[in-house]
Formats: sequence, C-alpha cells, structure tokens
Amino acid sequence: MNHFSYRPATPGQDPESRTRPLGPGSRPELPAALEAVNRDLAATLPEAGPMRLLWTPSDDEDIPDQYHAALPDGRWHGYTTDPAAGIAEAAQETVQAVLWQVWPLCPEHRTGVHSGVGAGERDVWWCRAGEGHELCAVGELARTLPGKQRRTLRRKERGREG
Repeated sequence: MNHFSYRPATPGQDPESRTRPLGPGSRPELPAALEAVNRDLAATLPEAGPMRLLWTPSDDEDIPDQYHAALPDGRWHGYTTDPAAGIAEAAQETVQAVLWQVWPLCPEHRTGVHSGVGAGERDVWWCRAGEGHELCAVGELARTLPGKQRRTLRRKERGREG
C-alpha cells in the first residue's frame, strides 16, 4: 500500500490484495481518458509503457472508491476518486513517484506541467511558468514536440498501423 492510502488493512490482509483491474464496462467513460494519457506517454515517455487502470473498492459508503493509474508492471502511486477528471493527474503522480521523473514537460519553459480543466471543460496540460498557459489537451502532447521528434513519432505510428 502506498503512503497516501487512507484505508487500513485488516489484520492478516495484504493491503494490495484489495486493488484490482477495472472490469470492462464498469466505467464506460474511462477507456477514452486512459487512451489519451497513454498517447501522451507514448509520445513523450515511451519507455514507461502504457498505463492501466486499477481500483480499490471502498467498504464504506462515505468513502469513495480509489482509482489508480498503474505502470504495465502494476506499480502505482496515489489515486483519484474521480477518474474521469483525474486520470492524467494520477498517471503523472505515478510517473513522478515510481519512475522519479518529471512528466510531462513544457517544451518552452522546460518545467513540469499539471493537469487541469481548460476551455470547454476539456482536460488539459497547464504550464504555470511565467503567467501560465495551456500547453495542449490531454492526449495531444505529440503536437508540442519539436519537429524532428514529431516526425520520428509519426513514422513509428505508421509502421505500427501497417
């Protein structure tokens, strides 16, 4: 169990045994949110591999379920209780805490960016440097890459699509 979890384990229970993969169809809005985060990871941090969603169900109706963005090997850190809005933030927290890497970066300021809500209630990556600016929508980090990196990424994607 990571140190941000607030649900104690019962005696003799492995705290990680409560965390499990999210079942298909249980939250239909989540695959698109996770797919957007995975597009950003593939474009900017391909060695991390695609994330997957895990959840820890709550035993108490007053405490919401926890959703985790996990690396392919199952490691995760932190959680969100509203995965539709917080999946990018949960993924960012996992990358930073488990891989010890700031992700993603603003190419203009070379500082870490944060997830937030932009115009039209869409999830965006937001840079707080200077006066702050919206970098791009979550899932569109590839378009912020320098030209050579962007072309290399497109070539790889075309090769995968066949």
